[in-house]
Amino acid sequence: MDQAARNVETINFVPVKKEKEKTPKNERFNILEILVVLSAFVVMGLLALLAINPSKEAAEARNMKRTADISAILTHVSAYNNTFGEIPEQIPKDNACVNFGNEICKSGPYDCSDLVDMSFLSGESEELIVMPQDPLYISINGTGYYISQSEKGVVTVCAPHAERNEKISFSKLMY
Repeated sequence: MDQAARNVETINFVPVKKEKEKTPKNERFNILEILVVLSAFVVMGLLALLAINPSKEAAEARNMKRTADISAILTHVSAYNNTFGEIPEQIPKDNACVNFGNEICKSGPYDCSDLVDMSFLSGESEELIVMPQDPLYISINGTGYYISQSEKGVVTVCAPHAERNEKISFSKLMY
């Protein structure tokens, strides 16, 4: 066979389809990919919300405020006791902190009948200008905090409206 007879048609005995030119794939996201990504974000957000639990955090913050408030009240009563050498007679003698007549009255021009008037704390050098109030308890005249003294001279201040089943009270022996 001579050279001229050999050409491309004689060498390739099997017909070959021409390869299609590869067109670049459409670079947009399809709806399924978008839904998968969005659902993943929603699941992660819900898991984060469960881990953070904002209502629990808020309740714990309010309980910390209650703890600070009753600690401040007891500190001022103790300072009064150290200055004058006696427990104020306005503090009721009762073994239970939370009883009728043991709630602390707000400071200012409020009707303090059936409440403990703590105005004696506003005359010293370290005065308590505004009586702290429970963050959620709503009362016209009361603060939501209670105070009592035992027969042995132990003054107890408590916050009965604490959240998440927490019991908040501080006691101090004054004599």
